[in-house]
Amino acid sequence: MRSKSIQLLAAFTLLTLAAPVWARTHSATAISDGSTTVAGTQLKAGDYELKVDDNASQLQVIQNGKVVAQAPVQWIQLPQKAADTTVLLDGNKIVEVDFGGKTQAVQIVSTQ
Repeated sequence: MRSKSIQLLAAFTLLTLAAPVWARTHSATAISDGSTTVAGTQLKAGDYELKVDDNASQLQVIQNGKVVAQAPVQWIQLPQKAADTTVLLDGNKIVEVDFGGKTQAVQIVSTQ
């Protein structure tokens, strides 16, 4: 009986450690003309990758492999699957990222 309990505990521990591997990273591409902002950070002209892990609360803004900004996000439910991955703007401010084929999106949480 004891050996069965130890095996069960070992299996549970392995599953717990492997759980982060199952987390999926969602990404989108954004192009800034130099006037675009995200969470108060102005993005210089260029191409950026926006990345967020499943259930994460921070969006990473990456340029040339370096994180140049982070933005707090909240996950929202879309009424239907997004047809394409889309970065939504309010003026020059990134406010939402919808991921193609998914019913969940992230909204940038205003810190002001």
